[in-house]
Amino acid sequence: MGERHAFAGGDQDYLRGDQYGTTAKLATRGDLHTRFGTSPISLASFEAGLISWPADAEVLECGSGTGMFWRNGITPTSSRLTLTDLSPAMVEAASAVAAEHGFGAVTGRSCDVQDLPFDDDSFDVVIANHMLYHVPDPDRALAELARVMRPDGVALVATNGRGHMAAIVDAIREVFDNYPDELYDVFGIDSGEARLRDHFTSITWHAFANDLLVDDLGAAEAYARSFPPAETAAPAEVASLRAALERRTVDGVLRVRTRAGVFVCRHADLSVG
Repeated sequence: MGERHAFAGGDQDYLRGDQYGTTAKLATRGDLHTRFGTSPISLASFEAGLISWPADAEVLECGSGTGMFWRNGITPTSSRLTLTDLSPAMVEAASAVAAEHGFGAVTGRSCDVQDLPFDDDSFDVVIANHMLYHVPDPDRALAELARVMRPDGVALVATNGRGHMAAIVDAIREVFDNYPDELYDVFGIDSGEARLRDHFTSITWHAFANDLLVDDLGAAEAYARSFPPAETAAPAEVASLRAALERRTVDGVLRVRTRAGVFVCRHADLSVG
């Protein structure tokens, strides 16, 4: 694949410090989906509803981000959560959100998913949402997730595919020539499934339908400017980006098609026998 873009796992210092040193940029992206999504439920609720949660489950989340998953309203609050992220700021934020939503046993730890500081077979549920495309070696990360998951456990792995957020991505590409589209080669829907099959026996993809109807171009612009290359845009480039977004609106609405979902992964195919 050659040298990776910093955003696509090429520079962990950038990810830890610049991109995810605070929750602001990720929160901006999450806000667009929350405000303008057409799904009747959130991705977190959709995902949490895909599995049966064991009583008092031991749960590990890698790349916990702003803690959006723990707003799902489905995971039993008796679960014992271990929330990890490369960024200490994200660990702190996610742990606070989980506590606010009734989880009493929450441990936060900053660490690298490629080298998890946990024993084999430690967790009933392991979660890696929209983060494996940021990892230098996703196969090493998946080996770690599989290692710490119990034999009868389950992994929830969310990602996107090519065509995700197409209207905004196309506007970015119109203005900039270095959009980090290798994200989906690192760990997208197709590449991710192939990687997962090297580490888990049973893998099922669940697509999440949630196109966005955005009637606030300021929010779309903020989304685009939350990651490279528009993250460091000059004023003239910002103006060109806004104009490119405006050209894609119809009757004041920017329709943004999404292509996202969740893999449910197990060590054994429990549908057999």
